[in-house]
Amino acid sequence: MQKTLTELEKAFIKEYTSGEFAGNGSKSVLKAGYQVKPENARQMAYDLKNRLKNQIEEETKKELQSQVPMAISVLKELLSSTKTPPSTKLMAVNSLLDRSGFSVPTQIEDITHKKDSLTLKKELDHLLATLHYQDKDR
Repeated sequence: MQKTLTELEKAFIKEYTSGEFAGNGSKSVLKAGYQVKPENARQMAYDLKNRLKNQIEEETKKELQSQVPMAISVLKELLSSTKTPPSTKLMAVNSLLDRSGFSVPTQIEDITHKKDSLTLKKELDHLLATLHYQDKDR
């Protein structure tokens, strides 16, 4: 059962998650209206953050979700602008695809168990010899 929040607690959550001093507990305590000395605000913020952890997390998610349309708009601008460098466009596309679940999974296959030690040693010796040969050409 969730306790009803006081007006001060609601104000703290709002200030801490999206206010002028978002992320700064001490300043959020004071801005929310708690009557504490500035030197005690840090401890109060610590206590409030622990006690209101779930509500803070929920409000933070709401705040982030509210910024999604703007973020998409910025990505579209980056992608359509002729002034945006190709590397920035590529990072923007990868970021968008990754966050929307379309990223390419990275899969590394371990094939060492499919070959015996002697075969693997021969392959390694060959690769090392190739590297040494390339170094001599330089």
